[in-house]
Amino acid sequence: MTEPARIGKYEVESVLGKGAMGVVYKALDPHIERTVAIKTMRKDLLDADLAEQFMARFRNEARAAGRLHHPNIIAIYEYGEDDSVAYIAMEYVEGIGLRECLNRGMRFDLQQVAAMMTQLLQALEFAHAQGVVHRDIKPANLILTSAGALKIADFGIARIDATTLTMTGMVMGTPTYMAPEQCRGLPSDHRADLFSAGVVLYELLTGVRPFVGSMESVAYKICHEPARRASEICPFALPPAIDALLDRALAKDAGDRFPDARAFALALRVACGEPSEVRPGGETTMVNLSDIPLQPGGAHAWDDASLSTVERQLVRFVGPMARILVRQAAAHAHDARELYGLLAVHIADARERARFEAHAQASDMSGSHGARPSTANRVMSGARVAGTQGSASVRVPRPLEQAFIEHTTSRLAVYLGPIARVVARKAAQQAHDSDEFVQLVAEHIGTQDRSAFLRDVGELGSER
Repeated sequence: MTEPARIGKYEVESVLGKGAMGVVYKALDPHIERTVAIKTMRKDLLDADLAEQFMARFRNEARAAGRLHHPNIIAIYEYGEDDSVAYIAMEYVEGIGLRECLNRGMRFDLQQVAAMMTQLLQALEFAHAQGVVHRDIKPANLILTSAGALKIADFGIARIDATTLTMTGMVMGTPTYMAPEQCRGLPSDHRADLFSAGVVLYELLTGVRPFVGSMESVAYKICHEPARRASEICPFALPPAIDALLDRALAKDAGDRFPDARAFALALRVACGEPSEVRPGGETTMVNLSDIPLQPGGAHAWDDASLSTVERQLVRFVGPMARILVRQAAAHAHDARELYGLLAVHIADARERARFEAHAQASDMSGSHGARPSTANRVMSGARVAGTQGSASVRVPRPLEQAFIEHTTSRLAVYLGPIARVVARKAAQQAHDSDEFVQLVAEHIGTQDRSAFLRDVGELGSER
C-alpha cells in the first residue's frame, strides 16, 4: 500500500511504525511548523462485527488523553476521520520505548528505576484525579525521551469517569500486566493501574515479569498465586522494604493495595531511602540513557547467533521472555554449560529441565563463545530449515491446521490483546500454508516484539 502524502492538514514525512490496524507516521503541521506523530486506523481492516468497538476505543484514546495535560503523558492535539482512516495527531517524542529497552537487554539500577517509577506514578496520580484510568499500563506504552523523561502513551482502553467501553465480563488489557479484577472481567478502578505499575516495577528490577506462562496460566497466577520475591531474582541487592512494597502493589484484593498513586510513590521513595516529602509539581529525577548499559558489567562477548540458538530452545518453556533471560544469563556465564545451567532454573518440569540442559553438550558454543550454529539448527521465519551445514536449505511448506492456528493465536494475543483473533482469522483465510499464516499475522506486531513472536511460533512449529 502506498503511503499517503497528507493526512488531514498534516504533511507525512515518514513511517514510525506499523500496528495491527494502522500505521503511525511522523508528520508536519504546516500551519504552525510543528512535528507531530499521526496514529491512524484503517477502516477497511476492521472486522465488521467489531468495527464499532475498535472505533470507539480509538476515539476514546483521543478523548481520554486529550483532557490530560501533564509532562509525563503524551499530548493529544487533534482527532479526525475521512472515508478511509481515522487519525489522532499527537506529540512527537524523540526517545525509546521501555519495552525495547528491556528487549535489548538494558539494565537499570535502583535509582534509575525509582526515577522512572516516580514519573509514571505522578502521571497516574494526575490522570486519576481527572477521572481517567488507563487500564493498560505496560512497558510497551511507556516511552523514555532523549532528555530522560518518561511518558505514558496509548489510552485506547482507558475508562473515563463512570463510563466504559465494555460490559462487565469482557476482559480488556494485556494479560501479564492486568490486575486480578481485570482478569476476571469485573469492574475495576484506578487501583488496577497501580497493580500494573507494580508489575512494571518488578520487571524493571528483575528483568522478568512476576507472572509468566500461557494466557490461562498467567491469569490464574495473577488471581491466586504470589509472585516470587524480587530480591531472589534481582541482579543487585534490594532494600528489604522493596519486597514488602511489591507485595502490597501486587495484592490480589484491590483494597489491600496502595489507595492511590501518590501513596505508592511515597512508599517507593521511603523504601529506596529517599526523603518521603514530595513537593506537588516538584522536580522529577530524569533518567540518563547514556548511563544504562546494554548488559551488566563484565559480560562475555557471546556471539548473537549462538545466543539466538539458546533463545529458540528456551522459548518453548518461558515464551517471549526467553530473550531477556538469555541476555541476562549470558552476562554472567563463562561457558555453554554454565549458561544452560543458569537458564534451566526457569523451567519448572524436572524432565524438561534436564532435556534443556543436555543441549549444552551438543552446543557449538562449547569451548568457543564465537561459534555459529549450523544451518540445521536455525529456524527462519517460523519454519524449520532442513539440511546440514554447508548444504542447500530446503523449505518444506507445512499445511495450515486448526490446532496450529489456535496455538499461534494464543501467542499472538500476548502482543495484540483481544484483536488477535480478528487478525488470525483474516490471515487464515488468506494463507496457503502455516509459514505464510505466521508471516501475515507477524506483520501486525511492532518490530521490537516481532522477532520474539517468530521465535516462539518457530519452536511451536518444530514440535509438530
